[in-house]
Amino acid sequence: MTAPPKPRSGGLRFVIVAIILIALIVIAIIGYAVVGYAAGESRVTEANKTLNSVTSDQNKFTTTFNSMSTKFSSLSTGGSFDAQQAKTLTDQFVADAQDSSKTVDKDQAALAAAATKLDDSSWLTVMDKGNIDKAHARINHALKALAAAKVVSDDYVQDGQFLQAFMDTIIDLDKLSTQASSNDLAGAKTTVATLKTHVDTATQRSTAPGLPPEFHALMVDFQTMASDFAKLLDAAIASDDAGVNTYADKVTADATKLGSYDFTKMGNAIDAFYKPYIDTFNTEMAAATA
Repeated sequence: MTAPPKPRSGGLRFVIVAIILIALIVIAIIGYAVVGYAAGESRVTEANKTLNSVTSDQNKFTTTFNSMSTKFSSLSTGGSFDAQQAKTLTDQFVADAQDSSKTVDKDQAALAAAATKLDDSSWLTVMDKGNIDKAHARINHALKALAAAKVVSDDYVQDGQFLQAFMDTIIDLDKLSTQASSNDLAGAKTTVATLKTHVDTATQRSTAPGLPPEFHALMVDFQTMASDFAKLLDAAIASDDAGVNTYADKVTADATKLGSYDFTKMGNAIDAFYKPYIDTFNTEMAAATA
């Protein structure tokens, strides 16, 4: 009878080491999952904070522009129109649009940074990939909304600059009416020179994005009227009765032509131009915050 085989010390040591290694790997996997999930949730939380900040920014400007629209509408209530008040509102509109455009740039950069941070050490956050993917989707929706907002804001600046020059022309016309009533021909001549400058500026800006072509045609006709009015004043100052009769008829015809423009239709065209951008903004922001 032979003696039973003795366990080899080297084999036992191998088993013990293997068990220890397996235990360490299990611990590492558990630790990886816990740390990875925590890291992923931290990134998602930061992304959500950025989204909340962006949403707050855009809600503020939406409220601002809605309020501005209400104020503009109230200017013509009762058939009256205060050109100077309209100019003040237009100046504020341009300033708000410029602020909105800058804020969109800032928000786009913040969202891009948040999206990049979501993917930092992606090997560590695999356990939280589902939530990270959802955060990415929300950021992508927000970026699409901001792309539309950027177009609207930048275009609003240009449209507002046209309105600034246009309101200047209306203010000039009001001043001319007062001067004509008091027979202040010298003062009217100075005002007409200013009017022509404002009309030229408005004409240059009348092709801004969102403005239908009728606005440019309107300003070209306005240039003609300003020129004819200047000639009428020169004739009056020179006591040129024939010239006065000729240019008075032309100014009357010019005014009639300007009055033929359908501003309601032109306003509807502007609304139609911006509607797809505004709809996209609203839809994508709703998806981003869902």
